[in-house]
Amino acid sequence: MYVICLSMGGEDTLTGRDLCLFSSQMARLGCLIFFMCLIMLPAKVLAQGEGPRVYLPAPVGTNALSATWMDMKSNMNFAGNIYIPDAEISSTVYAINYNRYFSIAGRLSEIWATGIAGKVDGSATTAPFGVRSSGTSGLGDPYFALRVGLMGAPALKPADFVKTPPGFQIYALAGISLPLGDYSQKTPLNLGTNRWALRLGLPMVLPLGKKPGVNWLEIHPNVYFYGDNDEPFRADSRSQSLLYVLESHLTHNFTAKLWAGIDLRYQNGGETTTDGTRDDNKLNRLGGGISAGYTFSRSWNGFISYGDVITESDNSKMNMWRARLIWIF
Repeated sequence: MYVICLSMGGEDTLTGRDLCLFSSQMARLGCLIFFMCLIMLPAKVLAQGEGPRVYLPAPVGTNALSATWMDMKSNMNFAGNIYIPDAEISSTVYAINYNRYFSIAGRLSEIWATGIAGKVDGSATTAPFGVRSSGTSGLGDPYFALRVGLMGAPALKPADFVKTPPGFQIYALAGISLPLGDYSQKTPLNLGTNRWALRLGLPMVLPLGKKPGVNWLEIHPNVYFYGDNDEPFRADSRSQSLLYVLESHLTHNFTAKLWAGIDLRYQNGGETTTDGTRDDNKLNRLGGGISAGYTFSRSWNGFISYGDVITESDNSKMNMWRARLIWIF
């Protein structure tokens, strides 16, 4: 999916005592950048889009734990990466995500792990079996990822981080979803996918304007590779072609705590083939959305967002509400 997000970053969430080695102006700038990059720490959930300011820099040693709730109405599977024509599917997702920033050869790096649970209900027309209804709850496939700075992303300790104005950044990203979620060949809708999925990306971040940390442009190109499902519903094998995703965000700080953004997300590819027959379900769609968030304290942030399809040529559909609470430590 594709969502646009607003969130909060707070200039005034750290005290002068915390940054007593720096001037008042530099302290405010450092806090602003710090919290903007943390408020939207990704829950890397499924293929719904990560939202803005996910890949902004942070000091090494930073940790974050986030809880995410998502409600989706679509004709996509629970993981959001297989288009199911003529389906009506409702999914509720719960995710817990852990992030940590550290250094690899002096470059800012990040690891994260996401556990996913939820429920899915719906109906779909499956030839030659007609309309099939299904519903289940349990665990989805867990997700693990690593990103490493390639350009403009030095690994900085907090004292150096607040003194260093951000610039253009490029990262290398690799992630994998493991087939550990609940899955049964007897039902057409599952939370797990019964196959691995590999993601490779090249996130890019560019601060705009004369005032650092106020405006950001992000461009995230990705390609997804999929293993084969050897136990699909009423079949022997299902494969999936490459899925290309381009996500972009333009965001602006309105106040010390509130920022808003407009996002676009384009998906193309991902057609499945079942027992040697193409399923005619290639994705080709553009989506976008809006979000709003708030910084409750130095350690707690939260946001809510909405996303929907803007245009498509494949009759795919998806709209989503998402809420996230983040603890920084």
